[in-house]
Amino acid sequence: MKSEKSAFCEINVHGRLLAANQKFCSLFGYKAQEVEWHYIRDIFRYSKDWTAFIHKATSKAAHYIVRLKNRKGRSFMASISRDAIEINGKIVYRNTFQKIKDSAENPMKDCSLTEQELYEPQASIAL
Repeated sequence: MKSEKSAFCEINVHGRLLAANQKFCSLFGYKAQEVEWHYIRDIFRYSKDWTAFIHKATSKAAHYIVRLKNRKGRSFMASISRDAIEINGKIVYRNTFQKIKDSAENPMKDCSLTEQELYEPQASIAL
């Protein structure tokens, strides 16, 4: 169920962590015994990315590339894949994280990638 190659966690519909593997703990700076019931929003660098992520949580499966941060505040780009399952009548989201790159690595290179945000900007209307 939990992949040791990728950082993995399960969250409930409110965004609280239910379980995580050791890779997740080391990537985000948690101890295994303190993971449960923390909010996943704490790992998002930008609050609008968290808002977009949780609002799109109604989809059964999704993939995002977004800037995250560990508990020390270091940010990095990551790919998040998620799928929803039902366990005992409750929806649980399984999330897998792959670190793409550290933000400190040549910040001017791939600027469009590091500035890409999860939310979709509203289309402007020409008059």
